[in-house]
Amino acid sequence: MKNLIYMEQEQINKFDSLQELYEFIFGKQYFNLTEKQKFIRRYEIAFYKIKFYCLDLDIVHTKMGILGEQYKIVKEKYNVEKALIIDNEREFIMSLCKIPNIIILESKSSDNLLTAKEKEKYKGNYIVINEII
Repeated sequence: MKNLIYMEQEQINKFDSLQELYEFIFGKQYFNLTEKQKFIRRYEIAFYKIKFYCLDLDIVHTKMGILGEQYKIVKEKYNVEKALIIDNEREFIMSLCKIPNIIILESKSSDNLLTAKEKEKYKGNYIVINEII
């Protein structure tokens, strides 16, 4: 049994670790990038997913605000429920669950995105992260 399952449209990908999921989403060379390059990579992926799925979501860095073209701050105030958060890898992955075509599941026995306490009330082998977000 794999620890994480990432489904987008009809494609299903299974992973043993969060690192593997990150490499799938961001690319295998992602962790060789500088922090600025990682930030830009997360922004670009968010931008293309929003455009591809025609979504009404903002791209947000919580310390900066809503980001527009060229990563410039457009507005400081934002609605976290209507935003893809690009602060770091984990926040980005979690916010991808706001996209209806993406579903992320985590094994109840793993400890990647959710804590054991967050998983306590759920039955079954997997927890649908989208239902928690």
